[in-house]
Amino acid sequence: MAEATDITAPEDGTANTTTVVTVKDNGPLSSVRRIASDPSVRRAVPAILGVALVVIAVAAFYFLNKPPVTTLYAGMPEAEKARVVEALKNSGIQVQLDPTTGEILVPTSDYHTARMQLAAQGLPASVPEGYDSISEIPMGSSRTVENVRLKQSQEIELARSISEIEGLVAARVHLAIPEKSVFARASVPPSASVFVQMEDGRSLSRQQISAIVHLVSSSVPSLPKGEVTVVDQYGNLLSQPGRNAASAMTDSQLEHRIRLEDIYRQRILSIVTPMVGGGNVMAEVNLGIDFTRSEVTEELVDPERNALRSEQRSSDTSSELTARGIPGATANRAPTQTEVTTEQGDKGAEGGVANRSSSEVKNYEVSRTISTTRKPGTEITRIQASVLVRDLEVMNAETGLLEVQAFPQETLAEIEKLVINAIGLDLERGDSLTVSSAAFVSTLEGVTKPWYDMEWAVTLMKQGMTILIMAVVVLGVIRPLISRIMVPAATGAPGEAMVSLDEDAEVDQVEIQEGESLEDIKAKLKPKKAAISAEMLDTANTYDDKVAVIRMIVGDEAGRVSNVFKTMIQSDMA
Repeated sequence: MAEATDITAPEDGTANTTTVVTVKDNGPLSSVRRIASDPSVRRAVPAILGVALVVIAVAAFYFLNKPPVTTLYAGMPEAEKARVVEALKNSGIQVQLDPTTGEILVPTSDYHTARMQLAAQGLPASVPEGYDSISEIPMGSSRTVENVRLKQSQEIELARSISEIEGLVAARVHLAIPEKSVFARASVPPSASVFVQMEDGRSLSRQQISAIVHLVSSSVPSLPKGEVTVVDQYGNLLSQPGRNAASAMTDSQLEHRIRLEDIYRQRILSIVTPMVGGGNVMAEVNLGIDFTRSEVTEELVDPERNALRSEQRSSDTSSELTARGIPGATANRAPTQTEVTTEQGDKGAEGGVANRSSSEVKNYEVSRTISTTRKPGTEITRIQASVLVRDLEVMNAETGLLEVQAFPQETLAEIEKLVINAIGLDLERGDSLTVSSAAFVSTLEGVTKPWYDMEWAVTLMKQGMTILIMAVVVLGVIRPLISRIMVPAATGAPGEAMVSLDEDAEVDQVEIQEGESLEDIKAKLKPKKAAISAEMLDTANTYDDKVAVIRMIVGDEAGRVSNVFKTMIQSDMA
């Protein structure tokens, strides 16, 4: 309960009018007002507010400047999420769950560290089961369901095998196996599609892609290699079903040429670097390679070197009788063989003609040589090399600055001879070598980002926005609320001064009679309150209340007030 007193002393000498209003304050609000009116509490309020603002600012800065996060694993079962979260918390990594999708989120800076630590602990351990799921097929399932489950198990097993390749994060296999037909002409060959997800910055080589195609093709019966398609996470087609042998040979030839050029380049760098220093020489080699394959077969015969292989001799002798007798008679007929033999024996010497012939055949083995010449398919036809050396940097004795000087020609000529012998140049074949020196650019100009895209600018803007929001909240909400609590609104009418007393003190109403002077009223109030405190000016809400309180203070301390006015007048007169 509080007592409010309004004492008005008119200046024209009329009767004094004093109104005393008693206000009863019960409840916690009166306690708050009494504590807030304590001068020690008022002096401590700024420090308390300052500490509270600092705590709020630190908390806001901590929550508004959290590091960016990324998804650790996508599509993980709930049981595995619990194990992964527990393992990451034990490792000291800040982990949180996405409230929308339920995925595990970790700071971007700790992404690779978290994956390595989980891999060391064998997490995540849930891998889709392949052929093990066949035992889960319920009894009585239709043939279609069984075929689908078998195909799914085969896809999972192939995906697990492909995922073991280095550089792959995950893989999925889709098999398109048509229904078997009893008609051979109506049968359709199966096909397959493989989706691979690679690590950032990694790519599959041509050999790895070919290995994936062969693995899938060999795992599915009657699946040709041309029907296997491999696609990466960026949508690039890695396999080339229409690739022929000619294009494959072209790629191998290009790889062979690049590998040889790199070997020649390393030879040049290894022999020139000790002379000019590391990073002061650049070399490039261009090779002309003939990939044409040719084969020449030649047979040489030596007539001087021969040997008798076989010999054959034959002799033939024949005799002929002249015709005798009358033409047309029987005697003129041709004799029989018996007659001829008999007559030749008897009359061989009479008037016959004898024919003799002989032949001799000799076979000789003549010495001969058969040679086959095969030209290599990777014959180097031309070598073109270029070597660039950094100019010398010499300290000027007079200025003390580094100056660039051209490389001596004698040294360049020596480098040229060394390179010719190192890579086997044949100038008669048309090979060429160029050795020169020039000043290297020491710094490279990068891409300039605007200042508002810099990391420090983004951080500064975030902090400034946080401070601005806090200032608006403090000045617009907290400060008026505190002012309202510290200076409560008046409960009396205008012109009434509020005087707060302790609840334990008993306050009685004071009756004022008409015609009583100010001294009489003060005499009645003195037993209740010995003196009027200057803090009552702070609790006064209106101008009239403050004037009434000042008048009461002047009445109690008239001597001190007069001394103050004297001092002020003397200072003004001086």
